Amino acid sequence: MTRRQLIRRISYASLGLSTPLWLSGCAIDPITGKPTLMLLSREDEIAIDRQQTPHQFSADYGITTDAALNRYVAELGGSISSLSHRADMPYNFQVVNANYVNAYAFPGGSIAVTRGILLELQNEAELAALLGHEIGHVTARHAGARMTQGMLAQAAVGTAVAGLGESTLGGAVGMVGQIGAGALLARYSRDNERQADQLGTDYMALANQNPEGMVGLMNMLRSLSDRKPNAIELMFSSHPMSDERYRNVQQQVSGFSANQRGRDVGRERYMDQTARLRAMKPAIEAMQEGERLLAQRNPQQAEARLLEAVRLAPNDYTGLMLAGKFYLVQDKDQEALRYFDRARQAMPGEGQAMQYRGLAHLGLERYDRALADFLAYEEVLPGNPGTDFLVGYSYEKSGSRQNAAQRYQAFLQKVQRGDQAEYAYARLKEWGYV
Repeated sequence: MTRRQLIRRISYASLGLSTPLWLSGCAIDPITGKPTLMLLSREDEIAIDRQQTPHQFSADYGITTDAALNRYVAELGGSISSLSHRADMPYNFQVVNANYVNAYAFPGGSIAVTRGILLELQNEAELAALLGHEIGHVTARHAGARMTQGMLAQAAVGTAVAGLGESTLGGAVGMVGQIGAGALLARYSRDNERQADQLGTDYMALANQNPEGMVGLMNMLRSLSDRKPNAIELMFSSHPMSDERYRNVQQQVSGFSANQRGRDVGRERYMDQTARLRAMKPAIEAMQEGERLLAQRNPQQAEARLLEAVRLAPNDYTGLMLAGKFYLVQDKDQEALRYFDRARQAMPGEGQAMQYRGLAHLGLERYDRALADFLAYEEVLPGNPGTDFLVGYSYEKSGSRQNAAQRYQAFLQKVQRGDQAEYAYARLKEWGYV
């Protein structure tokens, strides 16, 4: 593998954050009040949440710098979550700078909405429906239930390979146990979605929001699948939509009183609170179009749209990062570095710019600078095994073999498969460490 190929593969490496296995046995379902098998306690859910959310928020280009908008969403979310079945969870609501259309919840109560979906909503009732739905996932413990199923499967794998010897056992179970930030946002089942819709509608109505907002939210998402399929793809992969789900919501909402369904949907208030974001709509749509064109392997037109976005919003962190990433995959490292530098100036504490600036420095063979960037990233976002590899590689290329070996060993304790694991193991073997 050439240096360029290795760096490119590193650029696409996903987070490999390991999650420890806590065994808590049966729990009481907060919705039904009945015992249910749950291997995660409330404290476990919160611990996982706090470990994973910083990485996911960073992957989504950080939390908005529009403090008023973030406060509005947080206050609305808090008014709904306080009336839920798990009002005692430490909920926090954030607007993240991603352009795609989505919202998601972590098991401990961290909930994020993208600026992409806020641009598509038309009123406060629809936002309340969106937040209520995500709160429903938390109260029904859907992520915890999925992780419990994964742990039981892991235990079965451990039993099945118990007779294969220690090294094989360690490799098999170790790999099954790797759960990254994206895994916690993976697909919910249709039953999960149905329940979250029902709970979210009830919660928002209790908070004096018009339950018709849930129907409006569904109509928007269904329409968007035709207008902007790329922007909605991730949301539908994690939150499957169906005609049945839509009909169920319509039926539930029809059961509310005329007074409840006649409540003000809060359009004027929503438009006032999102005014600064909506002023950026042309730039965000240019970014969305650039990402779509890049996915279709049309780099020339993609570049034009991404640069148009930077022209329209020259200090927008997301736009600068997207332009930098475009040039990085085009092997134009110096140009990429220019945009990553600007992105870091726009949001100095945001980790993704540090990480990608390090990758650009690797491409330019500036290994000392790459090392400084990766160490800065690690300080902001600890717990990413990929950082051990990147730091180790930078040490190796800087001539510090002992430091490189320590980092490669740390990496291999967490990741045992893939190109990077093979590379790290080969170096350790060559240097006499294994």
